[in-house]
Amino acid sequence: MLPIVLIHGYSSEGADNTAEDIYGALPVSLRKEFGAETLDINLSRWISLSDGVALDDVSFAMDRALSAHADTLTDGFHVIIHSTGALVVRNWIKLFSSKPCPIQNLVHLAGTNFGSGLAHIGRGQMARWARFFQGTGRGIRVLDELEFGATKTIDLHRHFTEAGSDMYHDYQVQEFCIIGSQTLAPMRHIPIRYIKEDSSDNTVRTSASNLNYNFLSVAPTDDAFTLSVDQLKSLIEMRQEDEILDTSDIYQFDLSDIASERQTVPFAIAYETAHFGDKIGIVTGSENRQQIVPLVKRAIATPYSETNYASVVVAFEVERQKTFNRAAKLRSSAMEWNKQCQYEGHAQLIFRLRDQFGTPVSDFDITIKSTPVNTSKNKLEQMIEDKHLNKKTKGIITFYLRTQSFNKRSKKWTELLDNVTTVHLEITAHEDESDDIAFAPLSIKLTPSKIQSLIQSFRTTIIDVTLLRLPTTKVFELSK
Repeated sequence: MLPIVLIHGYSSEGADNTAEDIYGALPVSLRKEFGAETLDINLSRWISLSDGVALDDVSFAMDRALSAHADTLTDGFHVIIHSTGALVVRNWIKLFSSKPCPIQNLVHLAGTNFGSGLAHIGRGQMARWARFFQGTGRGIRVLDELEFGATKTIDLHRHFTEAGSDMYHDYQVQEFCIIGSQTLAPMRHIPIRYIKEDSSDNTVRTSASNLNYNFLSVAPTDDAFTLSVDQLKSLIEMRQEDEILDTSDIYQFDLSDIASERQTVPFAIAYETAHFGDKIGIVTGSENRQQIVPLVKRAIATPYSETNYASVVVAFEVERQKTFNRAAKLRSSAMEWNKQCQYEGHAQLIFRLRDQFGTPVSDFDITIKSTPVNTSKNKLEQMIEDKHLNKKTKGIITFYLRTQSFNKRSKKWTELLDNVTTVHLEITAHEDESDDIAFAPLSIKLTPSKIQSLIQSFRTTIIDVTLLRLPTTKVFELSK
């Protein structure tokens, strides 16, 4: 049996936390499952609450620590992460790993792959005081990478969609995602959205944990660079008059390639499991070991092959269905929250807007408009429950959409996207400081089938847009 390295998440470290505080009974459970004589478990530590420590620092330090234990990890090893440990390990693979990677199986327990709402709260003054009394910092630079739409995090995941850097085929790492969808009951009384969101484990959204993400790149065509600013302004005026634009000659994209050819990652949602907690925490919970530990064991014991990996995809989906079958039977009193809502699927939709020079677009508008207006079908814009402008980098916004609903009569979950109507997605931008700069507007018509290929329940979709920024002839003139 190869060694297993456990890597914790943000805020697990503290002034007095022990390894037992961080990892709970997980090491004991793993030894029991695999046999104490054949299993070497390495309990890693990294300082996650020091304000001066960045994600790159942690990944670099991880590389040095692994080098120091090269004698025991020569033949490869497995990794189990919790929360922010996902970014630490994926960043290490990107920056330091050979191909193939020495990590064989990588298990994500509630990995914060696409951010956490608590990152925004963690930066605040209340958090500053709380950490002061705990004797720690806030881990401000790690929190930057945990914010919704963090550009460095987007680049990290984009790396694994590029040719020659596929996580499964090139690095030969098998990843597995497990997360809960439950909020601790006492936390429901706290007036903070992100600790009691539906389809979230009170810290991480299920869609932010799932590594089966979609990536769509939108860029100007070659002909677009010949447009004049007057032509662009004419298009913008048409948009302001509520006309639907045709920008197919200006921008190009391929909806058929949003998930590329990446291998499907096994993804399971555990029943009544939260991000932390002694009873239902995904790492330390005592009441959910019978579901969590077998899933981890199945992942760790999976030999590298497409057939074996695909079989775990099916097995994890079966477990997810079991969770939802049990959740459908939950009962709520008049004094409680709707327990099925907690399980209703959601999706994240992230837009990153930059010009052709790679500069973030500061002032922009995104309009999601369903047509026809009078329709009984579901409208995409009405599914949006939250939106967040990234505070670290301009030009990035994350939408959170409810994409499922629970039917109390049939006791089944309905996919709202299965009955969605056509959408016109329009993006405009402007330069407030100059009349000699204009951005080419973007308009995309999304039919129901295109919407369904772009957005799915429990998944994140990143739309990386390069908006064309053009100067007038006044900006630079050449004459004889």
